[in-house]
Amino acid sequence: MITKLNKKIWTIVLGILISIIIFISIMTVYYPLSPFSLNQSFTYHPGLETHNGKTYKQELNEFKAAYEEDLKESSASSDINFTVERAQYILPIFEQQWLIGTDSKSIDKDNLSRMLFDVEQARNTLLNLVSEGDYDKEEKEYLVDNIKDFLSIEESIRQIKDRKYFSRRDLQTLLGNLRGDFRSEFNLYTTNFYDRSSK
Repeated sequence: MITKLNKKIWTIVLGILISIIIFISIMTVYYPLSPFSLNQSFTYHPGLETHNGKTYKQELNEFKAAYEEDLKESSASSDINFTVERAQYILPIFEQQWLIGTDSKSIDKDNLSRMLFDVEQARNTLLNLVSEGDYDKEEKEYLVDNIKDFLSIEESIRQIKDRKYFSRRDLQTLLGNLRGDFRSEFNLYTTNFYDRSSK
């Protein structure tokens, strides 16, 4: 009687354990950022994209080369060019490896939290430019547009970070869209605001 009861208990316990293992395995495979996932990370697979016949990395490097010249000139001048001086605090968000490269990149909640923090800091830098810089009406409009775009990027990052049950396919799409948003913002920031207000 006791051995039959023990056997029954062990069968139930074993069944529960197997069910838990299967559940966690399914969540890990299909919902990689869920609280039940073992890794709680997602491997993003970027594609190779070009804009005006150039890769993002080429555009970024061209801008950085021109920017370094602007920074030297600004540092040598007695007048502070706030657009140029503050750009050094904004550029790093556009230099994230997952934006530049085409290699697969593992992204977890910590990566997303750091990304969100960096974008918030860049937005605050732009907000400070509203009071620091001496901009004409058009330049101010571009600056405000950039701030709004950063707010939109922040919201996208929060959505990916805070919602727990995005599938792998959803995450691939959402991160692809976010990558596009960063790249678009880089072009708007450099061509619309920086180029017009840094000279």
